[in-house]
Amino acid sequence: MASVPNARRSSILAAASVLLLLAAGAGVLFAASSSVEVRVDGQVLTTRTLSHDVAGVLDHFDITVAPADRVEPPPDAAVRDDLVIVVERASTVELQVDGRAARKVTAVADTVDDVLRAAGMGNLLEREARITPPAGSRVEAGDRIEVQLPVAVRILVDDEEHRLTTYADTIGGALDDAGVSLGERDLVEPPTARTLTPGTTITVRRIEVVEEVVEVTIEHGEQRRETDELLEGETQVETEGRDGLRQRTYEVTLVDGEEQERELLAEEVVREPTDRVVKVGTGREPEPEPEPEPAPPPVREAQQLLADLGYPVGPVDGIDGPKTQRALCAWRRLEGREVSRRPLQPGEVEALRATDGLPAARTAGRGVTVDNTCQALYLRVDGRWREVHQASTGTDGLPRAGSYTISRKRPGWHTSTLYPAPEPNMYNSLYFHGAIAIHGSHHVPPRPASAGCVRVTPAAADQLFATLRVGDPVRVIGAW
Repeated sequence: MASVPNARRSSILAAASVLLLLAAGAGVLFAASSSVEVRVDGQVLTTRTLSHDVAGVLDHFDITVAPADRVEPPPDAAVRDDLVIVVERASTVELQVDGRAARKVTAVADTVDDVLRAAGMGNLLEREARITPPAGSRVEAGDRIEVQLPVAVRILVDDEEHRLTTYADTIGGALDDAGVSLGERDLVEPPTARTLTPGTTITVRRIEVVEEVVEVTIEHGEQRRETDELLEGETQVETEGRDGLRQRTYEVTLVDGEEQERELLAEEVVREPTDRVVKVGTGREPEPEPEPEPAPPPVREAQQLLADLGYPVGPVDGIDGPKTQRALCAWRRLEGREVSRRPLQPGEVEALRATDGLPAARTAGRGVTVDNTCQALYLRVDGRWREVHQASTGTDGLPRAGSYTISRKRPGWHTSTLYPAPEPNMYNSLYFHGAIAIHGSHHVPPRPASAGCVRVTPAAADQLFATLRVGDPVRVIGAW
């Protein structure tokens, strides 16, 4: 065999040395590199890399990471063999709270809960917030999440207070949630269209407009004619006078049952007045008759017994006069005896001695009874007669017997619309039939003397006004 020339042998040796060096270098590089796996955008990418950190691996694959994206492990983490890198892309959704302008939230979020936590509102998950879509629902980019927070409000309506937690946006919505119905004229403060805020107090004032007919008396005149047929100082009515009557129709505005305003709509004279003709005596006056002797002791004892029982008997003077007879009449009424204004009858002193206080009423609850026969008024509380007051009703048989209710109350002294006077002549009025009322007066005779109202003493009016309420029953019985 021929020998290889030295020059060629040298070339072969040199090439072999280079290959050996390359193989050795590759082995060193392979040993120094790390195997990594990148999971991103639904793909799984693998490689061996000499990069020292996760950011270098991402650069190797030209993977761009937005600030809101999540990289695990983080970009500055060291690379190790068999490392798995997960890139989760952030998505942008809209978040609106209580109807305010929506804000955009960009975060790595799979559910509504994730978005709320990313927006710093994770505490809403623990409150009674109304979330749409519901908490726990999955979200995608472009979705919209709406959150309504409950609002605590206070509602004042119909003399009651309601406290409510609502999701309504407006005052009107809160009233709807509370089941409060509004009339056409009702006033709401704040207005129903106003945006609801926590701690709002809503006040509803009920407005009612009614027509009220008021009868105003046209006072009759008086003609006086002298005659010697009567003694001096004596008078005799020859022709009874009769008052005329004027009707006024008002439109009355009530706010929560209290009169706020009234407007006169119409006025009509329905009856002209007739003058009263009185004969005035000019004859010689005879010797005065002696003063009546006091009644026997039983009358005085009866007066004292009536007073002790609470009946308005007047002075305990032993005289069986109209005031004593009024008290006897009221006692007979409440004790179920024959009702009359007769003087003290045989056996009644003994019956009075056996009477123990005011009796129980036949009707439960609270109310008042006006007795035209006895000219008395009885106050009932909790099913018992509590007080008996002297009264003076109308000269025309008013008020008529029947059942009524107190429709409104007017405190203090004021002037009658039927009998205007220079000074106030009605006190603490309780209206129960149009312009007819129970009211205090300085003149309460033991007979009908008013134009139709029920007069009581101012002290009695104070007690009745403090005890009775609008809506309480008023019963009128008997006739004079």
